[in-house]
Amino acid sequence: MSKLPPLKSMQAFEATARHLSFSLAAQELCVSQSAISHQIKSLEAFLNKKLFIRSNNKISLTGDGDIFFSVIKDCFKRMQTVTDHLILEKNVKLKVIAQTAVAVEWLAPRIPEFYELNPDISIDLSMTGEAELAEPSEYDVLVGSWPAPPNFISQQIREENWFPVCAPEIYKQLDLDRPQSLLDFPLISSENGQDWLIWIQQQKLETPKNLTIQHVSHGLLAAKIAQGNGGIAMSCDFIINDLIKQGQLIALDTLSFHLPWGDFFIHFSAGSHYRDKIEIFVGWLVDLCNEVK
Repeated sequence: MSKLPPLKSMQAFEATARHLSFSLAAQELCVSQSAISHQIKSLEAFLNKKLFIRSNNKISLTGDGDIFFSVIKDCFKRMQTVTDHLILEKNVKLKVIAQTAVAVEWLAPRIPEFYELNPDISIDLSMTGEAELAEPSEYDVLVGSWPAPPNFISQQIREENWFPVCAPEIYKQLDLDRPQSLLDFPLISSENGQDWLIWIQQQKLETPKNLTIQHVSHGLLAAKIAQGNGGIAMSCDFIINDLIKQGQLIALDTLSFHLPWGDFFIHFSAGSHYRDKIEIFVGWLVDLCNEVK
């Protein structure tokens, strides 16, 4: 397979041929004039052709140089056009992935509001319940409790407080002056019971011998079981704020605590061409998240 000249030497040649000036080419490419001259000599050696005629402090293209420039100029113009299209296209699509509970109960219902404010940005929203993302680099924005992947900028949404939640029917049976009464009901956990055990410790309660904890894989499942009178779940505003507002779940927020791994973060790609659009989405998301109290 035939080899192509180095890109740097072709850039130096294209700029020099367009300006017919080594100094102007150097200014455009932010390098020294000697660097431009070195790249031109390297290209001439590669092609075994003389590309410029130097006379009386002026330069002009040779016949071979003119032929080469006509092709290189067109190639660079086409690359610039397609690059501008990709970077500056009007309808930018951001790939966003969120943990299941956040995506279903919180983010998805609010996407139309974002579109009203930003009609030129589309959101390709995905969700997952995986503890770790296999290919985070496939996405522009991640929303969840994941640690920040390499080459992503991380921003904590806020410090999240967790608390027991239950349906109104169970709430009527509770004695809130005696937190121990919660342990008489089935407890639902998406954290292998660790959320409830930490809560019991922080409330300085005695752990019953017959403590019943039902384990589920996702926080959203725990909230839904509690919503159906299946017991008391541990959750937070960020996941179930809408269900609380609708009266389908009641938050026992006077019994809240900080779950060590229960904070949510926004991670976004540091090197994306759509950085300005990403920052618009992230800013909207942070402002909206902080309205949920």
